[in-house]
Amino acid sequence: MRITSLLFGFTALFAISCGSNNNQGSTQEADSTQLAELTYVEDFYDVGTIHSGEVVRHSFRFRNTGNAPLVVKDIIPSCGCTKVDVTSRILKPGDEASVEVVFDSKGWFGSQYKSVTLRTNGVIREKSVTLKANVVP
Repeated sequence: MRITSLLFGFTALFAISCGSNNNQGSTQEADSTQLAELTYVEDFYDVGTIHSGEVVRHSFRFRNTGNAPLVVKDIIPSCGCTKVDVTSRILKPGDEASVEVVFDSKGWFGSQYKSVTLRTNGVIREKSVTLKANVVP
């Protein structure tokens, strides 16, 4: 009788502890569905032909299409001739911002492709935009 009671008690304790682990697992799964995602409205812009020494700029709009806050951690231009400014570094789901790319063509000739990479906490950690210019003397 005593052995049966102990066996029943251990079985009940085991069943309860297994049930708790399942609840924790489903909570963790629900948390992993909260993801930020950076989506550019456009990721390429051709300014056309410009003369060497001209400064051109273009704003690339982007939005957070995920369901968690998007954080822009770093902004990386491809070269020193490219300056960058972003209107917001933290976007709630559905929010939109823009990154302005400014290219100083002084000393550059021919087809130029200048990119800027945003490093975020999004599903894809790094996404770039590109500004193209045909620089003539």
